[in-house]
Amino acid sequence: MQRKEYQRHLFNSPLGWVAILGSPQGLRRLSLQPTPQEALEGLGPDLKSADSSDAEILSGVQQRLEDYCRGNVTALDNIPLDLDDAPPFFRAAWNACRQIPPGETRSYAWLAAAAGNPLAVRAAGQAMARNRLALVIPCHRVIGSDGGLHGYGAGGLTVKARLLAMERGG
Repeated sequence: MQRKEYQRHLFNSPLGWVAILGSPQGLRRLSLQPTPQEALEGLGPDLKSADSSDAEILSGVQQRLEDYCRGNVTALDNIPLDLDDAPPFFRAAWNACRQIPPGETRSYAWLAAAAGNPLAVRAAGQAMARNRLALVIPCHRVIGSDGGLHGYGAGGLTVKARLLAMERGG
C-alpha cells in the first residue's frame, strides 16, 4: 500500500481549538477540543506523518469553519473528504448524515435506512460515535428515536444543542 502524504493545520475557533488533517483527496480528520494539544492528539496516528502546512485544502477548510461559526450553516457542505480507509457502512452512514439539512434532525433509524441497511441502527450509532470529521459530517443532527439528544464526542451534549440552536437561527 502506498503511503499517503498528510498535511495538518491548527487554529482557534469560536467552538474551541480545531486541528485538521488532509490528504490530496480531501479532509481526513477534524478534531475539536478545548486545548491545542488535545486537538492535535485527536488527529490520531496519521499525525506522525503529517507536515504542518497551509495547504490550500486546509486553509479553505478553516475559512469555511469560520464562516459556519458566523452563521453560514451551509459553509461546510461539499468539502471533499478522504474516507477511503473507512468501512463501507460507515462511509455510507457518513455520506447520508451529510445530507441532513442544517437545523434539522434525523433518527439513528433514519440514518441506518439512508445508509442502505434499515436493521443496522446500532451500526449507524457506531458510525456517528466514530465520526472523525465532526461538524463536516454533522453527527450533531442525529438524535434518538425519542427525539432526545444522545452522545456527542466533540464537546458533549451542550455543544450538540448549541450547534442545533445556531443552525436554527437561535
